[in-house]
Amino acid sequence: MDSRLRPYIIRSEFYGVYRIGHITLDWGLITSLVERWRPETHTFHLPVGEMTITLQDLAVILGLHIHGLPITDTCDIDWSLLCYELLGVTPSTSEIRGSVISTRWLCHQFSHPPIDLDDATLERYARAFILGLIGSVLFTDNKGTHIHMCYLPLLRDLTQTSMYSWGSVVLTHLYRELCRASLDGATDIAGCVTLLQLWSWEKLHVGHPDFGQPPTPPAAQHLEHDAVDDLPAEQLDHGLQDEALLHEGLPTDPLGCLWEPYMGDLVAHLPTISLADQ
Repeated sequence: MDSRLRPYIIRSEFYGVYRIGHITLDWGLITSLVERWRPETHTFHLPVGEMTITLQDLAVILGLHIHGLPITDTCDIDWSLLCYELLGVTPSTSEIRGSVISTRWLCHQFSHPPIDLDDATLERYARAFILGLIGSVLFTDNKGTHIHMCYLPLLRDLTQTSMYSWGSVVLTHLYRELCRASLDGATDIAGCVTLLQLWSWEKLHVGHPDFGQPPTPPAAQHLEHDAVDDLPAEQLDHGLQDEALLHEGLPTDPLGCLWEPYMGDLVAHLPTISLADQ
């Protein structure tokens, strides 16, 4: 991210999502979790019991509000005109397909802001950056080639943007995708799978990277990974039965589950947004 865009990203309160950085997804781990998801209860059925991703997990890990204005609007919009109004450029017809826009076009058009830009133009670049975060991290599709523009009107006023309950919608969307992916015949999953993987790293001893210390929320340690190696997540059940967390003072399960990772000194280092909606 160009440093000149940082104040706008902070104002919109998407900075926590940006700070997570690039994390290579462990598809073995994600598949193992999907196979244990029960749509009837919206929980993972594991040897340690039933677990699920909560609003607290989302607020701490992604740093998004879980309380606020609902994410709702009309989709009866001329998307080309909207792009011109809020992004300052009209994409060609080949780059827009219905209400989605090419991810490649968005990256090519807004990756390198020129040196001399006024505030209004910088804000347009910030909107494009946030739209990219929304489409590539929070509400991903199955292919990653296009981003839905239905969120763009919510970025018109970035101060107003921060008042929406983005976190609750991200979690709702992930729940729906987990339900869909757990059905017979499903071969893919969309939604914020980064949240799913980071949640697993926080809660389960099996599959998370060795940070040399008890796993701590990304919002607290500002993870900015280039990559992590795939881990033997297909051994999830076996690992939970054989491994135990030995970190002194943390409430753990004898089968290797950390039920309450956000406690003690860790809370003091969390950003305000992660604690605002307790």
